Amino acid sequence: MTDPTDRPGPPTVFHERRTYRRRRIMDAARVAPVLALLLWSLPLVWPQIGEGTVGSATALIYIFSVWAGIILLTWGLSRLLGGKADDPPDTDA
Repeated sequence: MTDPTDRPGPPTVFHERRTYRRRRIMDAARVAPVLALLLWSLPLVWPQIGEGTVGSATALIYIFSVWAGIILLTWGLSRLLGGKADDPPDTDA
């Protein structure tokens, strides 16, 4: 068998659970604008003529629903990220 110290390359790094989750939330916050852009551009590919045409009222309801959903998503992400930082602040005065 191979001893873990005999493996080439850098050792495996394990992060604390809180740090790992905070980083994933930060990743989600970075992806949120891209998700918003994709969801808002989706009506551009809806059929404009023929069968299956989407009405403008339906498109507006979709756009405002996406807008409200993005507001809720960013609010939730900001609440999760707005908690206490991992490092305690310096109290030297």
